[in-house]
Amino acid sequence: MVEDLFRSLRSKGEEMVTDVSNRILANPAFIEVLKKGMVVGEAVEKQVGSALKKMNVATRKDLSKMEGRIAELESELAALKSAGAKRTRSK
Repeated sequence: MVEDLFRSLRSKGEEMVTDVSNRILANPAFIEVLKKGMVVGEAVEKQVGSALKKMNVATRKDLSKMEGRIAELESELAALKSAGAKRTRSK
């Protein structure tokens, strides 16, 4: 009984959310504001990145590149250590 009531309420809630979402997404004014917001967000991100570079602070993109390079170097180092250990054992 309680579970049926809960399912019914959840179903009606999902229907309401779907209905509201569809109405919002069908509104051309909302879509335009959303597009403008995305453009502004991208512009802000570029400006922040530029400011960080001027202050000589690494951006997320810079950090991501560095993390990738560090992973490559760690892999190369592990391979060299492994090769050195094999050479030592074979002598």
